[in-house]
Amino acid sequence: MIKVSVTIPVYNAAEFLPQAVQSALDQPQTAEVILVEDLSTDSSWQICQSLAAQDPRIHLYRHPDGKNHGCSASRSLAVQKSSCEYVSFLDADDFFLPNRFDKAEQMFSNDPELEGVYEAIGMHVENEAALQRWLAAKRSSSVLHTMSRYVSPEDLFSVLVKGDAGSFVIDGLVVKRSVFEKVGFFDQTLRLHMDEVFFIKLAAKAKLAPGRLEEPVACWRVHNHNRISAQRSNNLIYEMRLKFWNTLWKWSKAQLKKEDQELILEQMIIDARYRSRLNRKFPKKFSFVQQRLQLALLPLAYPQMLLEPLFWKSFAPSIDYWLGKSSEARPKERIAP
Repeated sequence: MIKVSVTIPVYNAAEFLPQAVQSALDQPQTAEVILVEDLSTDSSWQICQSLAAQDPRIHLYRHPDGKNHGCSASRSLAVQKSSCEYVSFLDADDFFLPNRFDKAEQMFSNDPELEGVYEAIGMHVENEAALQRWLAAKRSSSVLHTMSRYVSPEDLFSVLVKGDAGSFVIDGLVVKRSVFEKVGFFDQTLRLHMDEVFFIKLAAKAKLAPGRLEEPVACWRVHNHNRISAQRSNNLIYEMRLKFWNTLWKWSKAQLKKEDQELILEQMIIDARYRSRLNRKFPKKFSFVQQRLQLALLPLAYPQMLLEPLFWKSFAPSIDYWLGKSSEARPKERIAP
């Protein structure tokens, strides 16, 4: 049986934390639960202390300087404090389902070269108000978050970058601890999309395969304080999305081959062009102008774009467009919890 370190960053999750921890301890493969409490303003610290006193498998930490550092730093510290060959992740307001690691354990046993397994997770809605808040933020209404098809480890990087086969969530991932030597820890400069950056880095550098995609191994909780469903302006969403792509692009320049760098850059330009940064909707006949204007503003934030042929090419529509044979329709937008 494999031994798994379950890592849980904790911030203002007092109401849900006991269930999260217990769901991890209930798994036969769980050898330890690593809690990193990030200076919560509720009673999370006291609950963490109480839980740690009840079970020797629970190890509790705070950041050395005693300050709040955010989810990425807390998750990274939890991984650094872990001791098992396998590491899994759980948000403090979510929970594992029974037999969470059974499929992953089987897959790791069958393939010694396998470095990670991702699986589906389900939605647990606390109340109607929480669901309406979630939907108002344009989050997916699907009760199952999963990849929409089987993707080979060799193709996973390009599929995740393009976003054309769904995605997976951190609660559904188990990796060998050694992968962090290849990709590093979670990016602390991002307020959102930190997990997505980590997934794409993993797909580029490690061997990841799908486990159970048709049924959940964990549940993410939709409640009244989900950070991902907080109200944000289109402009802020736009800026955070481009920062996500730029973070990946900069990393790729030192880590990936040229064609993979260009794939990331291409997706960044697509987002910059088609994702509206304004709350107001323009008439469709003006969309072409709006798209070019958004591209024209891109080098103000990312001057290195001016040196990229892909950027300049995006300004020149194809001949088919001018002949009326192509509408240059916006690519399908990815929506993830």
